[in-house]
Amino acid sequence: MNISSLVESQLEKNKQILINHELPEYKLWVRKHLELHVKLGSIAEETKCYTYLENSSSSLNKDIIFKKYIDFLAHIISLGLYREYITDYEVQLKPNDYCLSDQFLNLYIDINDLIVSTSSDHFLTLLEDTLSLGVTLGYSEEDVKNSFIYRD
Repeated sequence: MNISSLVESQLEKNKQILINHELPEYKLWVRKHLELHVKLGSIAEETKCYTYLENSSSSLNKDIIFKKYIDFLAHIISLGLYREYITDYEVQLKPNDYCLSDQFLNLYIDINDLIVSTSSDHFLTLLEDTLSLGVTLGYSEEDVKNSFIYRD
């Protein structure tokens, strides 16, 4: 998947973000990662993929899930721009056989790996796995790109 349009869109959005410049670099970095965890948890909560009890049916609001997914992806790309991890605009979309709950757990591991060892490789894994989650959730490249670029 070519993410150049996503990166360009996020660069413009980043210009509008007001960051508290009184925060030391370390606190800003920690809060950006904590925000990733919170946003990912919010998507998992909407999908109810963690439910293991019988007869625990609930209806899913696919519009809310998609909006939260796009917001999560935007935060990842913003983080990649902030740390200058994005050096290539071609990202491999790898379909996988993992169930949805496994994919969420892998994304938490990816985030933690990036915290422990900040590197472009860990970032790329996080980005690839996030895009893979979108495929599992049923979003096409075109859907993701259009919603990402034209979001509020």
